[in-house]
Amino acid sequence: MRAERKGTPFMASIHHTSAPNLGQENPPPGEAETIKRTLELFEKKQRETYPPASLARRGQHAKTTACVRAEFIVDPKLPPELRVGVFATPRSYPAWIRFSNGSEKVQPDTTPDVRAIAIKLLDVPGDKILDGEKDATTQDFILANAPALFAKDAAEICEFAQRASSGKMLGYFLGWNPFKWRLRGLANLLRSVLGRVDNPLAVQYWSQTPLAFGNRAVKYKVVPLSPKRDYATVPKGANYHRQAMAMHLRRQDAWFAFMVQLQLDPAKQPVEDAAKTWCEKEAPFVRVATIRIPAQRFDTPQRDAFAEALSYNPWHSLAEHRPLGGINRVRKAVYEAISRLRHEHNGSPRKEPTVDDNPDQPVK
Repeated sequence: MRAERKGTPFMASIHHTSAPNLGQENPPPGEAETIKRTLELFEKKQRETYPPASLARRGQHAKTTACVRAEFIVDPKLPPELRVGVFATPRSYPAWIRFSNGSEKVQPDTTPDVRAIAIKLLDVPGDKILDGEKDATTQDFILANAPALFAKDAAEICEFAQRASSGKMLGYFLGWNPFKWRLRGLANLLRSVLGRVDNPLAVQYWSQTPLAFGNRAVKYKVVPLSPKRDYATVPKGANYHRQAMAMHLRRQDAWFAFMVQLQLDPAKQPVEDAAKTWCEKEAPFVRVATIRIPAQRFDTPQRDAFAEALSYNPWHSLAEHRPLGGINRVRKAVYEAISRLRHEHNGSPRKEPTVDDNPDQPVK
C-alpha cells in the first residue's frame, strides 16, 4: 500500500499541524431543532415498524450477516504523531465485529444495499464520552462500503427521513428543480448499493464521516489483505454473504488493514460535509493496525442472539476518537434513542460487552 511507505507526502505532512481550523466543527444555526425533528421521525418509524410481541431490530442495518470474534492489533512502529487513543500503545485488543446490510428491512443479499462493518474493541481503558457509559471498556468504529455518504449534514438527513417516511425518497435526490438535484449524494449511494460483493471479507469499508484523532480530524478505512480469489464464494441466494463468510472462516483466518486518513486541508477535507470524499492522493491513508478474524464458527443461534443484543455507536468512544460533524451529531441522538427503544421493546438489558462474555455457551 503506497501510503505505508516511508518518505511519502503523507508521512511528511503529519508533522505539520499549523494549518488553521484542522479538526474544527462548525454547527450551523438551527441544527439542534433539525436533530430533534429527525429524532422524532426515526422514533416514530421504529414504533410503527415493530408492534408488540415482535422482535424489534435496528432502525438501519437490520440484517446481521455475521458477528465474529477478532483481534485488533496496533502497529508497534507508529510514529509519535499517530500514537493517539487506542493507538497510543502497541497492543492487541479483543473485538466483536458485526457485518451487516444497510436496509431497515431483513431482505435477501441479492437485493442492492449498503454493506457495512462495525468494530467493537474490548478492554479499552479510559473515560468514554456517553452519559452513563463513562466506565465502559469499549470503543466502536463503524464503516460502510463507500467513501462518502448520500447526505452532507443534519438538514439533509432530516429531509431524507421526511421523504422516506412519505414514500418519496427519490425526490430527495431528483426534485422538480434540476438546480437542486443532489447528484453527488446519489452517486455516493449508488456506489454502495451497486457495489459487487461476493464475500464481505473481501470488501473495502470507509468511515465516511470524520472523527477526531486527538486534536486532528481523520477518516478510517478497512482493507482486506488477501487477493479476492482467496476468499470463498458461493452461488447467489438469500443469504449467500453469510454462507461465503462461514465457508471461509471454517478453514482459515481473515485479515484486514485498519488505516487512517488525516485531514490536511479543511477546505479540501471538510468536517461538516459527509458527502465529500477526501481525495486519497491529496491525503493518503496509512496503516495503523491489523485486524485478524480467526477461523471460527459464527452461524449459530447463540451467536445470532448475541449480535441482536449488541449496540454499535461511534459515540461509544474515547474523547480522543469522538465523532465530528453534523451527521455524527444526528447519530448521537438517533443511535442512542433507537437502541434504547429496541432493547426496551425486546425486554433485553442494554449493556456493553466485556472480555468475560462468552456468547457461544449452549442455551439452557
